[in-house]
Amino acid sequence: MVDIEAKSEALSSALERRLGVKGRSLAQQVKRAGRRLPRRIRAQAQLVAEADAVRGNPRLLRQMGDEQVAQAYSEVLEHLAGIDRADARRGRILSVLAAIAFNLILLFTALVVIGRLRGAI
Repeated sequence: MVDIEAKSEALSSALERRLGVKGRSLAQQVKRAGRRLPRRIRAQAQLVAEADAVRGNPRLLRQMGDEQVAQAYSEVLEHLAGIDRADARRGRILSVLAAIAFNLILLFTALVVIGRLRGAI
């Protein structure tokens, strides 16, 4: 039998550490992570969250399949291990700066064109 509680806690702490997602339960954290997780990984995390929710009922837990839950856990953890929060933050900052630079270039071009049409330049 897979130790669902330990896997759920490990996944919960990894989600908080790597994505900054907090919540009372693993299911809530997965829901809050939303589109930051790929669809397949999100489904795998949801499977582990469902196993955590039914861990008190051995019959339902057996229906989920130990190896399926263990594989889902390892896939989600492997994906989360590849996420670098600092790199993502840098990417967002560079994206915003690039958008500002592009808008400044457009503004300067528009000013030059308007100046040419008026004969000021």
